[in-house]
Amino acid sequence: MPLFKKTKKSKRQKTKGTTNPTGRVYMPKSKTSSVRRKEKRKFNLFKKRNNRPHARRRNNRNFSRILFYTSFSLIFAGLLYASVLSVIRMRSNTTDENAEVEYVVGLDGIPSYPGSVFIFKNNVKEISVANFIATGNSAYRLPLRTTTAQAYEYYQERLPELGWENVLSVEVGSEEMKEGEYWVKGSTGLRIYSKFNDLWYETLTEEEAITGLRAKVVEETERELLLASQDYQELLPDFPWVLKVPKEYIISYSSSTYEDFRSVQFRKIGTSDSISVVPIGEAGGVLDNYLREYTELLSAGGEESWTITNTILAVTSYGRALRGSITNGPKDHDVAVVSNSYNGVVYVMDANTSGDPFLDYLFENMEPADMER
Repeated sequence: MPLFKKTKKSKRQKTKGTTNPTGRVYMPKSKTSSVRRKEKRKFNLFKKRNNRPHARRRNNRNFSRILFYTSFSLIFAGLLYASVLSVIRMRSNTTDENAEVEYVVGLDGIPSYPGSVFIFKNNVKEISVANFIATGNSAYRLPLRTTTAQAYEYYQERLPELGWENVLSVEVGSEEMKEGEYWVKGSTGLRIYSKFNDLWYETLTEEEAITGLRAKVVEETERELLLASQDYQELLPDFPWVLKVPKEYIISYSSSTYEDFRSVQFRKIGTSDSISVVPIGEAGGVLDNYLREYTELLSAGGEESWTITNTILAVTSYGRALRGSITNGPKDHDVAVVSNSYNGVVYVMDANTSGDPFLDYLFENMEPADMER
């Protein structure tokens, strides 16, 4: 057994590294993991909003920039539109000023409203229209979207320059005078008024213009009051005309020479005064021709030869009409020609007494059966 026991040397753990002459040990460098750089995110207006303060500030700046450019574009477009409208108006005014002045047909020296059109320009050759013009009347259709008030303002500026004085203005609905604007120049009067949204002209005397046709209104009112005091009777339900007839008149019906349409006669009790309403032909022709055909019909039925004395264009609440007179020598009749929209037939009203006020009542109150009552 050995006297001295060998002791085991503990093995030192060798460390990896390098030594230098001084005996220092250098440890190998550890591998560092590479860090990925974050890319900048592009701004997107529709992307979820970032809650970080600097992101909110950036979004606010972008939104303000968009709002500014949008507002600027809208303002610029508005200014451009206004400029274009201004140029158009200036050109329009220049055109109106340079345009040749047109005068009202049938009236001497009265300018027509700019852009208005003579209503009966296609019927000037008709006798009734020619007489209508010859008696100092005219009618014009105003331009689209033009009111009667605008036309009145136009004449308030133009007519005084031509020597006319505005003596009276009567509003619609007056019970004492007829509505319209009344003018006087010397001994001549002029009435400008609205009918069926058109502009109508009427030559008057100086007195008629100053009084606003008061005498004519009084005459019509007295006639209406006289008729209103009477009990009324109705025409037959199947007759194409509607009218309230005072009971002092006898109503009688008879067949006519025009197809199977009937005539009606109103005779005043105790007198020989009567008015006949006779169908004469299909609507659509010249009104003067219907009256001429009616006189030929009367002449063929008797020994007398009837002729037309005069005709003048008239207007009812349902369309154009004709007023006039016919004669056979010793007898004079007042007549009217009207067109019935219910059955499309033209009728002649014939009063066997000149100046019968009941003819005026028929002309103003008898209406086609299809009109609202």
